[in-house]
Amino acid sequence: MKFKYTLGLIIFIALSMVYYKFNPEVYNFFPECPFHKLFNLDCPGCGSQRAIHSLLHGDIIQAANYNLLLVMSLPVLIIHFFFKVASYLTKEDHDLKIWYSPVTPKIIFTIVILFWIARNLPYQLFKYLAA
Repeated sequence: MKFKYTLGLIIFIALSMVYYKFNPEVYNFFPECPFHKLFNLDCPGCGSQRAIHSLLHGDIIQAANYNLLLVMSLPVLIIHFFFKVASYLTKEDHDLKIWYSPVTPKIIFTIVILFWIARNLPYQLFKYLAA
């Protein structure tokens, strides 16, 4: 179990270093979104690589401009991560029970689908959601 967490931490640090050093807007070795390439529309993840680069440089506003859903989900993911670490370190259950509710995946799925649709609407009101 320790190996899995150690390997995950090493991969996370390595990817963070790559995204900090190299801007996905400038370097072309980052993967392109196949959905955007095929349909010329933004998927829910479009702009995430650029958003991560901006976040690592402390530019939250620019990151939100690239992918608002990613930026808005980070506090929840960070809290969940710290609860998992606390559970691992103390050997006690510190999980948020809401994650295990049968409704949670449905709510997350609905939010992602609504974001996907809204960021592709041709109205000025939704233009800020586009990557």
